[in-house]
Amino acid sequence: MTIMNILAPLTGGQSDEAVMRNAFAASKPVGGHVRALFVRPDPAQAMPYFGDEMVPSIAQEIVDTSRRASDKAAAAAREVVTRTAQEAGAQVVETPAPGNTVSFREIQGYFADCVTRVAQLADLVVFGPLKDGGRPGMTEAFEAVLVETGRPALLSAGTPPGDFAGRIAIGWNASREGAHAISAALPYLTQAKAVEILTVRSGSVEPPPNGEILEYLHLHSVHAGVRVVDAGDRGIGQALLDSAGEGHADLLVAGSYGRRRLREIFAGGVMRQILNQATLPLFLMR
Repeated sequence: MTIMNILAPLTGGQSDEAVMRNAFAASKPVGGHVRALFVRPDPAQAMPYFGDEMVPSIAQEIVDTSRRASDKAAAAAREVVTRTAQEAGAQVVETPAPGNTVSFREIQGYFADCVTRVAQLADLVVFGPLKDGGRPGMTEAFEAVLVETGRPALLSAGTPPGDFAGRIAIGWNASREGAHAISAALPYLTQAKAVEILTVRSGSVEPPPNGEILEYLHLHSVHAGVRVVDAGDRGIGQALLDSAGEGHADLLVAGSYGRRRLREIFAGGVMRQILNQATLPLFLMR
């Protein structure tokens, strides 16, 4: 798999900075193109439902207010793209092209639906930190990209990323999702300065064997070390994050879950805290 088309959904909010910085960090080792996407809400979606009782002048005021807010958000998103592109040494282009380039596109509609549709032809989709009170539809879009498009997602950390061709940690549990994540991340793994496979021992559950994954990586010229982590009283996800941080990893590659499990994650629990508080980017694949 090659990673040439990197989709970066933007909202005009504070998370855009992290999205663009992570997108450029992801594009640098592979020479990919970053497609910044701003979804302009349909003004009709801002209309409360009052049936025929809505006064036309009030309805127009609501539409105008929504349009002004969209204009302001779009301008903020474009400014972030221009500024971070300059910092990354990327060329802003009108039409997507290979190399260290970025383009900006606006479309109108419901955020999650639009992102999911465009993501179908993306090689990687970059999201900002998933925090409570963020853009409506962001978590839904993140879930849909993983479940419906089969594309990998990069979940940004709140802090600026390191070098994705530096140190990469792999959370390995011998699952189908984990295997898919490793295959999708090969463009980074083959260039990494160091790769470490992390497996977790939790209670009476022993970590999975590593022989086959080591052989697979070796065939792709990736030489990895292995570290077994004792979870202790931590959740497995938290233990992986802690261990990746201890190893100074710039990126953590891991499999995500099926639709039911994703909804459990966002309903609460330790994994939701991890997604909200991760201090390094997460490369996730279903």
